[in-house]
Amino acid sequence: MTENTNNPQASSLDRCVVLVPLERIDAAVAIAHKFEIQASYEHETPLAMAEICLLLKQAQANQGWDTSTQTVRLILMHASELPGVTQMLAGIRKYLPNVVVSELRDGRIEEIKIQRSVVDSITEMPVVHSEAVDAEELSMLLYKKPQEVDE
Repeated sequence: MTENTNNPQASSLDRCVVLVPLERIDAAVAIAHKFEIQASYEHETPLAMAEICLLLKQAQANQGWDTSTQTVRLILMHASELPGVTQMLAGIRKYLPNVVVSELRDGRIEEIKIQRSVVDSITEMPVVHSEAVDAEELSMLLYKKPQEVDE
């Protein structure tokens, strides 16, 4: 389901949301300072998702005025202790595929690539166009008998 890439560096253009339990916020601030990441810290998954959406909206608004592109990044720190993380990641995969998801592991920030299946890439069912149906065929389908032709 997920694939890891080693040690991606969050650039200064990245806008980060750190999801961390409230009792570990001091460690998260220290790690963010170590990696020189400017981030907002959230301790509840719905608030983190809302913050990601706001950052994406702001990045889209700024994109017209700025030539550099801004990446929105979610960094998970001890997030397995929080409820709803798997549902949030599924929502990010489905609705916000441009968000980069990373996790703190062994003192490094590692990017988590969320694999998408072919079915996930189809946004709508394909439209099937049928041949034109004339009045006689329609009558046969509806009434089980052919329509009588007026002469």
